[in-house]
Amino acid sequence: MKIFISTDMEGIEGISSWNEMTTKEAWCAGLLKQELTYVISTLLAHADIEEICICDSHSRGENLLYGSFSDERITHVKGYPRRNYMMEGLDESFDAVFLLGYHASIGSLNGGMDHSYSSSCIYRVRLNGREVGEVEINAYYAGMFGVPIALISGDDILEAQMKDFLKVPYVRTKEGMGRYAAKMYSPERVKQTFETQVQAFLTQKEFEVKRLDGEVTLEVDLATTVIADAVSIVPGIKRLDGRTVQYTSSRYEDIFHMILTIAMLGGKFAQYT
Repeated sequence: MKIFISTDMEGIEGISSWNEMTTKEAWCAGLLKQELTYVISTLLAHADIEEICICDSHSRGENLLYGSFSDERITHVKGYPRRNYMMEGLDESFDAVFLLGYHASIGSLNGGMDHSYSSSCIYRVRLNGREVGEVEINAYYAGMFGVPIALISGDDILEAQMKDFLKVPYVRTKEGMGRYAAKMYSPERVKQTFETQVQAFLTQKEFEVKRLDGEVTLEVDLATTVIADAVSIVPGIKRLDGRTVQYTSSRYEDIFHMILTIAMLGGKFAQYT
């Protein structure tokens, strides 16, 4: 069995703001490693594992120290920029994807550090008219390879958003009380929940592979008109109004990469005056 783990940080236990990630960087990285340890130790104890690939995907992907896990079956994707960012290294050889430390989509009431691929430049993302966040965007990317999302962790706000999208084991690490406020659970409780839900994954026989087939329309509302000014220069993008751009393709890979392009280019103009 091969497991791909895409890690973010906003949904990790004990963290309530991006300020903590800059002022207490080592502490937050330790919490990420702690949650990964819960997952990896349970997998190795109860399954025949060929590879566990950890894709470090928060910010520049430099949160997890090299050599954090000694087992030779564990691989580690790090650094930025990279072509497929949060999903770099995934292919059809993997059996399942875990999304660890994920968060609610931008604009979510009480969602901890809510955003959708960029907190500085993107206000809303829609695929075929449906508002989406990083879980949905990445789930459809995994679906290109026939690989299902099979476990998610994050706060209760993301959990509620996922109820109508994915029926998979979920690890609730905390309860959102605002963008930078949360009710935290004890490490012991989080550890037990991770172990229980990883074992639930191992006993669940089938998981839905999420796909967007045919023509897909991407619409992105940008934070400001100047960001839209910059982003609209990208070939293929249509500007719908002051802050909204649209892109259409029958290849989801192109849609996925356009979201990354908008986030990368738009972020450069977030503070432009």
